[in-house]
Amino acid sequence: MQDKVIVADALSSPDALSRFLRTVEPFIYQTAYYLTGKKADAEDITQESLWKVCRSLGQYQGQGSLRGWIHRVVVNTFREQLRKKRLTVVELDEGLQSSESSVEQQVEMKLTEERLHTAIAALPANYREVIVLRHIHEMSYQEIGEVLELTDAQVKTRLFRGREKLKSLFYGGDQA
Repeated sequence: MQDKVIVADALSSPDALSRFLRTVEPFIYQTAYYLTGKKADAEDITQESLWKVCRSLGQYQGQGSLRGWIHRVVVNTFREQLRKKRLTVVELDEGLQSSESSVEQQVEMKLTEERLHTAIAALPANYREVIVLRHIHEMSYQEIGEVLELTDAQVKTRLFRGREKLKSLFYGGDQA
């Protein structure tokens, strides 16, 4: 019910809509970045997603969370761009490096991070989506199902297969 109030407030005036869009923009960008791995592609998807959210916010019915609805917009925009341009994931978010780590540990962490990102980039988009939504955005199976329009069983199956493929790519270097 709170989501409907937020939407009603956002639709009450152009200034309120602008505030709402500024509030959700970082969330949209983060999702787009984790899906694409490229800053430029994430910015493009963010702009397109913001436009779509702005245009269709009045159509939000309150079924499922507003967060899930926005995720769905971003994922669908990503899929459209993927079909148009064949986007690829290139680099993993830098971070998680402890300032107390030795140089060797930092180098090893960076190499592992790059290998992981390469493996994620090699995943088919349908596996990459569920992996990102579950492990980066910490969404529940139900939320992922709402975003991707899948049943819980389909989400679990994709996650299982995606994790298996990711393990194979990460440890075995299998690109097929």
